[in-house]
Amino acid sequence: MIAGPQPAPMNCNAIAPYYQTLEYASFGKHLEKARFAFFAEAVRARRALICGGGDGRFLARLLRGNPGVHADFVDLSSKMAELSERRVAAMGAPFRRRVNFHVEDVRQFTPPRASNGGRYDLVVTNFFLDCFPAAQIDALVSRIASWTAPAAHWLLADFAQAPGFASALYTRAVVLTLYAAFRLTTGLRVTHLPPYLAALNHTGFAPIRQQHALFGLLHSSLWQRAPTQPESAA
Repeated sequence: MIAGPQPAPMNCNAIAPYYQTLEYASFGKHLEKARFAFFAEAVRARRALICGGGDGRFLARLLRGNPGVHADFVDLSSKMAELSERRVAAMGAPFRRRVNFHVEDVRQFTPPRASNGGRYDLVVTNFFLDCFPAAQIDALVSRIASWTAPAAHWLLADFAQAPGFASALYTRAVVLTLYAAFRLTTGLRVTHLPPYLAALNHTGFAPIRQQHALFGLLHSSLWQRAPTQPESAA
């Protein structure tokens, strides 16, 4: 667990039934494209951890595209997890058997390492790390990294602060608006983007590919842990 004071976590139960509609109305398919920017790497994984998996769109595509993967899906929102589980169950029992759903705060989550064996060779954090305060992001990312295998991949998509005067003004305004909206609808207490990229660098993961969209507002990247990287402390 992560020590120290923890703000009330974000819980999307109230907006879960409308989340995809709200997302498309606000950003079109841009967030969708950011999630799947480097999806090709996911088809090689055998044990995946999906943090804050939301309504399960990424999970469903992962299961379809990778018949050998088993996944742990962790989300604090019981409604989001329910939507995800229904989506996977509709695909058929063989898909459903390859997922463990955990309605839990990832800061208290402990991986069921006896299940499917080994450590995670894929971590997915799509629009997730921005929900944590800067004071906790290093410890959180280090904790998750400690569950990964050497040479594991980490897929990340999130909001970002763009460089340059005009782009910085635009991205800052959008991010502040989003934080205000989620504070009202989900109880999220965070107000500024944490340094999640620096936190990943500190764990020994290195960026392989990255891209930006919407004038720098959206960041997608693929990271890999060094094959001989020492284990991070949980």
